[in-house]
Amino acid sequence: MMKSYGFRLAVCSFTILTAVFFFSYTAQAQMPQRPQYLVLKGGIYSPQTESLKDYKTGFNMEGAFGYQFDRNWAIEAGAGYFETNAKKGWVYGSETGWDSIQLRVVPLTVAVKGSIPADRAELYGIGGVGVYFMETRVDYGDRYYNRGDYDDKDTETLFGGFLGAGVRFHVSPKMFFGLEGKYLWTTQSTFTAAETDLNGLQASFVVGFRF
Repeated sequence: MMKSYGFRLAVCSFTILTAVFFFSYTAQAQMPQRPQYLVLKGGIYSPQTESLKDYKTGFNMEGAFGYQFDRNWAIEAGAGYFETNAKKGWVYGSETGWDSIQLRVVPLTVAVKGSIPADRAELYGIGGVGVYFMETRVDYGDRYYNRGDYDDKDTETLFGGFLGAGVRFHVSPKMFFGLEGKYLWTTQSTFTAAETDLNGLQASFVVGFRF
């Protein structure tokens, strides 16, 4: 079930991007009046990898600068932030304690977006690669020895890619909004407390401004 989200989004994105390729190949390219745009995205990050099955859905935000080459193709360079966490208690004989792990991630990404425009709306597929700077913060303690809280943290750099799809509605020549879903794949971290990749689903509300 977890992997099916990534497979469906990948198929959807690939289908749209392929359709855009043939559509733009047969249609006459037109340069938009305002090719540069800023897009802001806010939503959720939902871990889908087995090693993060006990982690909660967290916050996701992104900002990207885009340049549209014609009606169908654009490139976006962006940065963002997303997080997830897990907390659990444990009992060992008469000893009780807790563990809390938080993952904070700052991505830097580059993506290609292919669109099929229709009047004021556009359906698009998006795919790209990124560098993901991850901080793992661990808090733990127990009550048996009355040791209170302890914490540890580590930072790592992961590499990954993503595929997604979305829809945008142009309310004016200078502004648009929409919805976007992406599935993320990354390499695996080596920190003992969180040896995991960041594979997961990102769903966002999108607001953009052309200039």
